[in-house]
Amino acid sequence: MRESEVKKRFSWLTLFGTFFALFVCIVATGMVYVVYPQSSQFIKIFFRQNLTDQHLLSPDLNQALTPTPFLPATLEVISQTPTLTPEIIPTETPAPTSIPTAQPTNVPINTSVDVPDYAYINGIYGSPQLYTLDCEAQAAVDWARFFGVHIDELEFIDRLPRSDDPTMGFVGNINGPMGQIPPGDYGVYTGPVADLLRTYGLNAQAVKGWSVDSIKKEIAAGRPVIVWIVNLPFAVETSQYTASNGNTTTVAKFEHTWIVTGYNNSTFTVIDSEWTYNVMTATFIERWNALGNMAIIMSND
Repeated sequence: MRESEVKKRFSWLTLFGTFFALFVCIVATGMVYVVYPQSSQFIKIFFRQNLTDQHLLSPDLNQALTPTPFLPATLEVISQTPTLTPEIIPTETPAPTSIPTAQPTNVPINTSVDVPDYAYINGIYGSPQLYTLDCEAQAAVDWARFFGVHIDELEFIDRLPRSDDPTMGFVGNINGPMGQIPPGDYGVYTGPVADLLRTYGLNAQAVKGWSVDSIKKEIAAGRPVIVWIVNLPFAVETSQYTASNGNTTTVAKFEHTWIVTGYNNSTFTVIDSEWTYNVMTATFIERWNALGNMAIIMSND
């Protein structure tokens, strides 16, 4: 075979091969587009002339990255709603009055006990305790303030007599742990507290063995009552204690005082240090009975 014929045959073969390769590329590209349509943007970029790295970072590439089921969109950042700081609106402290008035007035009378069905006293408020066991002194000065007599509690505590008998004076350390019984850190009963209140010009009277109806009559007359109870939520546990002077009296763990300021058919309203709340009548009676129904009242005599 002549050399010229070989060259002609090679040229036709080369040209055919080139067209065949181009055809295969076009067919392959079409198949890719059919199978994966999102590739059209990449195909355009691939065939674009004079493409630089900067072009690859252009918006065209961003369009190529359009979210698909396999390429989730960027998560939206949800801004948090700012928390509103509640505005604290100060309230006025009720002013004490030397002329207590029971509220409400003209209430219906229950003739079986001859006291109103409900009554509440306004103008009395409590204050925080200074020590763990100064509830009696704190209640006494809050009670006195209602009747127009202002007493310094530290002075009142200092003037209380001391004894290992709670009927004679304060037993133990006034800042001792709660829940003890004499001769441990304990407290004081009605007698010494009423005696000291009288030195400030108040006609305070200590009573024992009183009834619920007697308290209600005092409240209806506009006179708050200090009562000795076993504090909530502790169990009522009483025992008999004999002091060094030979006197035997009932004592209880978590002995405490409330100021009674109101009542209705089911509850009593009490001031407990800086808090005022309602106590179910049955609960009140149980805790007041534990120490012999002791109280301090404002006597009319």
